[in-house]
Amino acid sequence: MSFSLTFGRHADYLRFDVSGVRVPGALTDDMVRVWTGVADECRASGLDRVLGINRLTGPAPSLEVFQIGQQVPVILGGAVRKLAFVIAGGEEAMRANLFFENVAVNRGLDGRVFDDEAAALDWLLAR
Repeated sequence: MSFSLTFGRHADYLRFDVSGVRVPGALTDDMVRVWTGVADECRASGLDRVLGINRLTGPAPSLEVFQIGQQVPVILGGAVRKLAFVIAGGEEAMRANLFFENVAVNRGLDGRVFDDEAAALDWLLAR
């Protein structure tokens, strides 16, 4: 995987940061590895709320974003109850991730995409 993935455990949630350069054609496989790592870390920690920080750069082809959105609810199923995903890559990255959110939420994920970490954390920790 060409991405860097780090985790931090907090009292009420798991935080992860992912950074690197998206490579069209490899993005789906790379992100499946990221989300599988998140699910594994949630199971190991017993934390089921997740704050993700996306610092990826490069293009995000719509077909791959759709494929990722289809798979994430299955990958996270049973491990993640609620996901807040902060997009740090600007307007184009936000558009792609709002599409991801739409696809994933329509398949059962309780998740939202944000451009502000404080707002994401507020939403994540609200009962």
